[in-house]
Amino acid sequence: MKIDFKKDFSSFHEGARRMETAMNGTPDRVPVCAQMHEFVMKELGVNAEEFYTTPKLLPGGTLEIMEKYGIDVPFLDYDVYNIEAEALGQAIKYSDRDMPDVDRSRPLVRDRSDLVKIKTPDFDSKGRFSNVIEMQSIFRKLTGTAPALSFCAPFSLAANIRGIEPLIMDIDSDPDFARSLFDRLTEDVLAPWIHYQKKQFPNTKGIVGNDAVGSLPIVNPHILKEWIVPYVLRLRELCGPEVYLPNWVGEKYLKNPEEMFGLKLKVCPGFLEGQDPDVAEIGPDVYKRYAEKQGVPLVLGIGASFMDLSTPEQVADRVKHYVEVGGKNGRFALYFCNLSAQTPPANVRAAIEAIHSHGTYT
Repeated sequence: MKIDFKKDFSSFHEGARRMETAMNGTPDRVPVCAQMHEFVMKELGVNAEEFYTTPKLLPGGTLEIMEKYGIDVPFLDYDVYNIEAEALGQAIKYSDRDMPDVDRSRPLVRDRSDLVKIKTPDFDSKGRFSNVIEMQSIFRKLTGTAPALSFCAPFSLAANIRGIEPLIMDIDSDPDFARSLFDRLTEDVLAPWIHYQKKQFPNTKGIVGNDAVGSLPIVNPHILKEWIVPYVLRLRELCGPEVYLPNWVGEKYLKNPEEMFGLKLKVCPGFLEGQDPDVAEIGPDVYKRYAEKQGVPLVLGIGASFMDLSTPEQVADRVKHYVEVGGKNGRFALYFCNLSAQTPPANVRAAIEAIHSHGTYT
């Protein structure tokens, strides 16, 4: 599939307005947003290494595929978890078919002496920082809209360069070392990178942290409260209220899911987000009641595995259930957590058709 870089993508302004209205009240219908870079790669028919290292492919391709399938909200996502780690010197594995990932057999930080490697990178020359800025610039040019910005959250970044098992052990057996690692990553890497992005795109409305590793059961509520939340709050203090972190999961493991909901709102005070399989197991009504009680909008995410492995009929049924429960009284959006290279296009079409059929307000 070819990308038309001369196309006018300003039509996405309608979707952006629908999303803004949904966060504050009742739009014409439930808006849908998506993480979909792997799906875009497959649709374009390019290999992974080329896709993730050629800046023009990802923004143009994302907008083409979003328009093709009728997804409302233009959000430029990529392999966010690798960017800061790669620039610091962490080995990254590239392939033809799969998204890049850190080489977990070769962690950058093996012991305390490696903390000297954690210093502010040159954002103009190190790693793919400049690629990210170029992608966001192309996105802005094509849409006429300031992009939302992204970063890898402190805990996930520490896990990627140290290893999740050693990091958990450090927290227990050598907390001073762990604190030093988190302090350096937060103060010397992430805050400067966020400020650098804000300088390039001063009109951005959101700076999104990605922190999948900071989820249950990988960590427990104690680690979330004492080791993860404080560093996200520190970034908000250093970089501004545009910084938020929405994507922790795992509340289904707690007797009281609201304990996790409260932690989520500390780092993402603008809305409550729930994702499958948590939502499927707990029920969307639990999320809706809590969001209404707290006076915040609700975003519910259809799970990646579910989208990959289900039939179009099953997808349509789940979308219908979520929009009918979550969309009551407005202040609701639907999110495709990760459309992957394995997601059947028919499932995406079924989901969008279900939103139009059952998510329209009268």
